[in-house]
Formats: sequence, C-alpha cells, structure tokens
Amino acid sequence: MSKYPSIEKMEKILKVLRKVEKKGIWIRELSRQTKMPVSTVHYYLNKYLEDRIEVKNIEIGGFSHKQMKLIKLK
Repeated sequence: MSKYPSIEKMEKILKVLRKVEKKGIWIRELSRQTKMPVSTVHYYLNKYLEDRIEVKNIEIGGFSHKQMKLIKLK
C-alpha cells in the first residue's frame, strides 16, 4: 500500500456514507458499494477517516455483536 492515502478511495467511502445518512451501513455492504475489498475499506476507516465516522456494534435480540459494525458519519 502507498504511504499516502488515495483521495479517490476516501471519496468513494464518504460518498456512500453521505448517501445512507444517519441510518448507517455495515462494513461489508460499504465494501460492496464502493467496489473495494473489505480490508481496504476497514483500513481507510480506521487510519484516515476515524475522526469523521461513528462505529457502533449491531444489537440483535438484546445482544451486542462485536463482529457486526454499523458505520455512519458523525
């Protein structure tokens, strides 16, 4: 990976996040919509966009699932 972030990749991620607004989106779905690997999306979210996003665990039936994360803009 380059030592500098790809502005194009960050814009793809941010465009999808803006589209889903306050509903949020799963990382795998974000990956699918941006046509980037899950690992790349995860890397950019954690390394370059962490101050602009909110990450929440998904709760199903009162149980918090650490493996399922909902991503949305702050």
